[in-house]
Amino acid sequence: MRNSSLPPRAPDGRFTSSAHIMTPPPASAEPAALSADEVAEIRNSHAQLHSLMTQLMARIDATPAPSQPLTAPPASIDAFVPPIAAVGTNGASSAAPLSLRTRFPDVETAILATIITHEFKAADLHKLDPTNRDRETAYTFNGATNQFEVSHRAAKEYKNPFSVLIPLQTYFRILAFHINDAAAMDTFWAYNEQLLELIAEYEWSAVFAYHSVFFNRRRAEMAAGDFSQWGRRDNDLLSKHVYAHRKPSPSKTPKPNSTTCAAANPNEPCRKYNEGRCPTTPCPWGQPHTCSTCGKADHGKSQHKD
Repeated sequence: MRNSSLPPRAPDGRFTSSAHIMTPPPASAEPAALSADEVAEIRNSHAQLHSLMTQLMARIDATPAPSQPLTAPPASIDAFVPPIAAVGTNGASSAAPLSLRTRFPDVETAILATIITHEFKAADLHKLDPTNRDRETAYTFNGATNQFEVSHRAAKEYKNPFSVLIPLQTYFRILAFHINDAAAMDTFWAYNEQLLELIAEYEWSAVFAYHSVFFNRRRAEMAAGDFSQWGRRDNDLLSKHVYAHRKPSPSKTPKPNSTTCAAANPNEPCRKYNEGRCPTTPCPWGQPHTCSTCGKADHGKSQHKD
C-alpha cells in the first residue's frame, strides 16, 4: 500500500517535495536570435581565450619552484650603524679594507665622527686616552673677551707631556687612516717632533698653551682640505706663549754633600781636598783647602809628610 504521506518520487527514484521544486519565472520576452556571423565570432573568441589559457598553464608547470626565498629576513631588528669608511682627501675611497670603527674599536663612533669632521678640539684629547677618556672638559667665562674658554684646570688635568702626546698619536693615526694621504701624514709627524723639541727646552705649561691654540687653528684648514700647516712653526704663538718660559739651565757646579764634604764649621778644612778628591779650587763648598794636619795650603792630608 502506498503511503500517501510520503512525497512523490522522481523518475530517478529520489523523493521530491513540491515545496523545493523551483519554478522558473515566466519570461518577459523572447530573446533575440543571433546571426550566424555573431555566433562564429563568439566561437572564435572562445577558441583564442582557451588557447591563451593553455599556454599560460604550460609555462607555469614548466617553471621550477625556487629552492630558497629570494630575500632573506633580517637577522635582527637592531639599528643599523653604517661603517665610517676611510677616504682620501679627494673623496675617493681608501685602499684600506677596514672601516674606522673596525680599525679603532676602542674609540666611540661619535668621537670618530668629530675627528673626521674636524670638530674635535685640543681639550678633547683626553677622550682618546683609554685611562682618562670619560672626563668632562671644564670651561670658564672670560670677561675680557666675553667668551667661554677652557678652564685653567685643563692645564692641571694635562699635567705632563705624556697626557697629550699619547692621545695625540691616536688622533693623528685616525686622521691618517681616514684621509690616506702620505704628505699629510708627514706633517703630523713633523708636529710631533716640534712638540718634543719644545718640551725639552721650555716649561710644559707654556708648551701646552701653545699646543692648544695651534691645534684648534688647524681645524678650519683641515675642513677645507689643507693639512700642510701642521708642519710649520707659528712664531707669533711661540713668542706669546713659549719663548719667555725657558727651563732653567742645570748648574755645572756640583752641589755640596753635607755628609762627606761640607763641615759643620766653615773654617774647617775641606775633607775631600784632604782626601785628594775635591775637583776645583776654590772649594765649591766654601771650605778652605788646607792640610787638616799642619794647616798649610800647599798640600792636603793625603800629601802631608811628617
